[in-house]
Amino acid sequence: MSLSSEEAQASLSQVEEASRRSSQLYFYHRSSPHLIMWGIIWIIGYGGTGLFPHYGNQLWLGLIVIGCTGGVLLSRCHKTDGVVGGPYAWRMGALWAVILFFVFATYAIMQPHFARQFCAYPALITGCVYMAIGLWRGLRYVISGAVVVALTLVGFYYIQPIFFWFAVVGGGAMILTGLWFRTV
Repeated sequence: MSLSSEEAQASLSQVEEASRRSSQLYFYHRSSPHLIMWGIIWIIGYGGTGLFPHYGNQLWLGLIVIGCTGGVLLSRCHKTDGVVGGPYAWRMGALWAVILFFVFATYAIMQPHFARQFCAYPALITGCVYMAIGLWRGLRYVISGAVVVALTLVGFYYIQPIFFWFAVVGGGAMILTGLWFRTV
């Protein structure tokens, strides 16, 4: 029994779609523990800054170091063809390093005057980066980023105290997204 060219093309299309979907689900699965870890870091960071504002900078510096170290360790758990974290893992780490540099450089140049500005800016950047990643890797990232951006703007304009809003909403959104990514 031979296949017609239309049947062969349909079969190839199905294989390509299955491959694309499998890759997307794998990316979600690998992202999940990172999102949960960073959600916990956001809760500690924003909550701690709200409780102890004079120690906010030191707290965040320590948490960023812990988060970056944790991200490397989580990536080491995934080996693809003998390469730690897969062939493109270094790009994701480099992307976040560029984003951190951008945030710090912007703070140095623009020097926000209010705690709300310091608080909202990294959350907006994070939400926008999630949406951008989602354009290539999957709709769930776009949705997650849009939720973080929307809640950031609501908190910035309407909620006080801002630090606790970001602790619960920002950190909670990341944790829930990480759990959502595990359900695929």
